[in-house]
Amino acid sequence: MQNGQQPDVPAPPRRPRTATPAPRGGGGLTLPRLVSAVIVLLVLAWFIGRKPAAVETAVATPEAAAPVARPQAHLVHGEKSTTLADIGEARMILQEQGNALRVEGGVGRNFANDLKAMLDATPSVRRIDITSGGGYAVSGLEAARIVRRNNLTVRVRGYCASICVALWAAAAQRQMEADAVIGLHQRNAQCDALPSPAREECRYQDQFATEHDSSYSAWLQAAGFNKRLLDLQARTAAQDIAVLTAPQLWDNGVDFNAVDREGARMGRAEVERFLSEKSARH
Repeated sequence: MQNGQQPDVPAPPRRPRTATPAPRGGGGLTLPRLVSAVIVLLVLAWFIGRKPAAVETAVATPEAAAPVARPQAHLVHGEKSTTLADIGEARMILQEQGNALRVEGGVGRNFANDLKAMLDATPSVRRIDITSGGGYAVSGLEAARIVRRNNLTVRVRGYCASICVALWAAAAQRQMEADAVIGLHQRNAQCDALPSPAREECRYQDQFATEHDSSYSAWLQAAGFNKRLLDLQARTAAQDIAVLTAPQLWDNGVDFNAVDREGARMGRAEVERFLSEKSARH
């Protein structure tokens, strides 16, 4: 998102088509995990309200001769938007006798202000449970600072994509449910969706808009995102999403805990077994 006006979200993708999985050799990704991840992607796209144009597997490790297993991200391809996306405000509901705040929906223009108001009114909140496909970067980055100042835990339920990842990365403790996913992509200024001469002005200003990129990357690095994931985020087009599961994030050094629906901590073997069983049911 550029200058607090355009949202940092992927454009509506085209109609789905069947994708061919990448070869399994050396990928460190078993067939059940691949199937489960694709199912998660389709659910993700459905919840966001968009249909994925295609799903493919992309190696998240650019080093061709890396001796370790190469965790893979799954790409949901979209199309560039010709109209400005309108991001609504997320719902914020207190849960667990005021100890948790359920946040569901877009990071709208008032997101940070609404979050601050909720926390000021209910200082007992220690955890945010979030499901969000992203939204406005300025509001999202301010919300990330609020999360850090309040020393909050952030738990991903379902999915957290785009600027939502900054909130998760900024948390004192990061959690995600076993079948939740994280989505990365480039900043989206949506200049092409503006009429002239605003379009040309947007493109000009976008050349100097480095604050968002540096702040976003700083939050990710603080959470343990390694160079492989930062490079993946930087090269994934704004209209696409690179989606990562809990095992793939662990493989790239991200510091977080996986939990079940009740909040009980899960080890890697439990998570992989859960995903495998989920794929078998589908």
